[in-house]
Amino acid sequence: MFLSNKEKEVRYQAVRREMAEQGLDAAIMRGSSAVRGDGASFRFLTDFPNVNIPLVLVFFKNDGQEPILLAESRFQADRAKQFSWIKDVRLSSNFLQSLLDIIREKDLVQARVGADGLDRFPLLWHQQIKNAFPDFTLTDFGSELKSLRQYRSPEAIRLVKRSALLVDLAFQQGLKYIKPGKTEWEVIAGIDCVLKSHGVEKSFNIISQGPKTNGYAPSGKKLAKKGMVFVEITACYGGYWTQLARAVSLGKPSEDLVKLHRVSVEAIKQALPYLRPGFKVSKPMSVMEDHVKSMGFEATPIYGHIVGIDMVEDRPTPKNETEITPGMVFIVHPWPVLGRSSLLWGETYLITEKGNQRLNKTGDELIVL
Repeated sequence: MFLSNKEKEVRYQAVRREMAEQGLDAAIMRGSSAVRGDGASFRFLTDFPNVNIPLVLVFFKNDGQEPILLAESRFQADRAKQFSWIKDVRLSSNFLQSLLDIIREKDLVQARVGADGLDRFPLLWHQQIKNAFPDFTLTDFGSELKSLRQYRSPEAIRLVKRSALLVDLAFQQGLKYIKPGKTEWEVIAGIDCVLKSHGVEKSFNIISQGPKTNGYAPSGKKLAKKGMVFVEITACYGGYWTQLARAVSLGKPSEDLVKLHRVSVEAIKQALPYLRPGFKVSKPMSVMEDHVKSMGFEATPIYGHIVGIDMVEDRPTPKNETEITPGMVFIVHPWPVLGRSSLLWGETYLITEKGNQRLNKTGDELIVL
């Protein structure tokens, strides 16, 4: 476990208060990787880094009832018993049947139960539960759980900062692999080795070559003698994601790359005064977009991530009217386009009580190798 029992109690109390307000008797969560909605609330309430198929957590409003975790394999169950907050861990070869049994066991046949996103709850499960228990009600509890995950305690912030530090380290040490003749595989393998050797449990690293940023999984393509190499390094440490997006130039950078780099750094600096409590997400993103366009560039409308246990808790855009609050974590990366050239460039920021804190220490300079 990365987090303390004190942190567990704070989270459990917050979720149970929200459940009481929503009139819920229990909540059901599925989880594994915490990428794009898959498993973030499961991880939030278990502190368990599952590595296989989505497991199941049944969480109860009554603090006298222990949550139940369903695991498919003995490996998962043993690990969960040793390294999670959950005491009641059960082996199951059929999660649906086990859920039906739990509903009977815990007298939930007429209960109102929340799902961590009805869009992610298996339709067959819902149908079979309703067939077995016509008075059972399943409702969406995903947005409420997402709001609760948005807050970062000091313990969680420590993990976020460690994640950002390791991303910086991976970039700095990864530079030695960015050489003409090296394959994209070798570059990303070198970067990922740094991350994994320092405790990162998951990573999402992409790369591209040439004047247009087109990041994707690495290939066997060799690096050219000259030109731009783009890398985006995203790491999950202790359950929390951070990211660094950078480009380096092999040889003298092109005029377009110099211009794209300059406007990217400027756009972020223009936006930062508004990336703080008291503003909605739309404000700094609009400022950033307006600056890019005012300098004569096109703006690709993917400006970053709002991150946490999920790699994409939300997207920061000029249309996102979410209030910025302390504890939120933003990856800010403008993506200006100039003719056939483009650049995605950015880093991770923590929202504080009065402003924001840049978590990545990697500088803003365009590195030339």
